[in-house]
Amino acid sequence: MDSPGSNLVDIYTRYCEIISINEHAKSKEELALLSKLVDSRGQSSDRSVIFDDLSKLMSLLNLTVDSHSFTCFYGFVFFICRENGQKNIGVRRAVAVWRLVLTGRFRLLNQWCEFVEKHHRHNISEDTWQQLLPFSRCIHEDLEGYDPKGAWPILIDEFVEHMYSYRLF
Repeated sequence: MDSPGSNLVDIYTRYCEIISINEHAKSKEELALLSKLVDSRGQSSDRSVIFDDLSKLMSLLNLTVDSHSFTCFYGFVFFICRENGQKNIGVRRAVAVWRLVLTGRFRLLNQWCEFVEKHHRHNISEDTWQQLLPFSRCIHEDLEGYDPKGAWPILIDEFVEHMYSYRLF
């Protein structure tokens, strides 16, 4: 693997290259190597620095609302915010980053973040993280677009149930 530079743009570029690989085993191996590189440089450890860096990266990228580039960026955010290559991130960090990257992209962002902060005690899994993006794209303020028979993570189903129970829309 070519070593990406120490800045977040280089790591992001490498991440996008890796996830575009069609061979799952090879891309998984490459991501593990990139994760080790990130961890060795302390990229994900300083919370304030990572938020500043992500804001700068967002301003450099052309991230239209439904673009493939935003989907790649959103996956990268989870990748870079994990601590020591874990497969999940803490609730506080997830909420802070969702507020940073999904503002203006998710109609129910505030309600979602408040729900997660108050009702979810476990870390946010990669599956929940990844599924929130398509959920945010298909759901309307009145929850139109939500398919209760869809294969959403439990946390998303619980959020919708909470919204209906309290008529928060």
